[in-house]
Amino acid sequence: MSIGNFLFGSAPQNRQVNQFTSGQEDFLTNLLQRLTSGQGGFGFDEDAFQSSFVDPALNQFQNRIAPAIQQSFIGQGAGRSSSLQDALTRAGADVQGGLDQQRASLLNEALNRQLQGAQTALGARQFGIEQDPGSTGFLPELAGGIGAGFGGAFGGAAGRGLGQAASSFFNRGFRR
Repeated sequence: MSIGNFLFGSAPQNRQVNQFTSGQEDFLTNLLQRLTSGQGGFGFDEDAFQSSFVDPALNQFQNRIAPAIQQSFIGQGAGRSSSLQDALTRAGADVQGGLDQQRASLLNEALNRQLQGAQTALGARQFGIEQDPGSTGFLPELAGGIGAGFGGAFGGAAGRGLGQAASSFFNRGFRR
């Protein structure tokens, strides 16, 4: 505290304070890095997608769909025709297209969850304002006390009121 602040007081001061926890800051930093670098993911688990969707679909294609198509062509006497190969290719492309759609849908859902979390986090104000009320100082307090004392001694209640008004004036006048 400086001698000037001690004698005359100090004005109120505003300061900016961080209202986020370190976890919120880390989340936002990570999200912004991923968004600006073009990295994907957003909570999408490739391994889980592979084991939950891709592997079962390929297994079904290899063990049920392809053999059923082959049986159909063998039954018609076209077991080695190019039509069989075309049918298998189209069926494989259909399975792959379905997997691609499912993957895109799941990626979109994961991205939406991340963006909702980011909107919630960004909706919160990271910084707030705190106000230090300042201080009156010694001289304004002394002047106010003397004014109130003299006013009360020489003028009764009316004098005391005038002394307190003078005290208030001095307090405002000395504050920066």
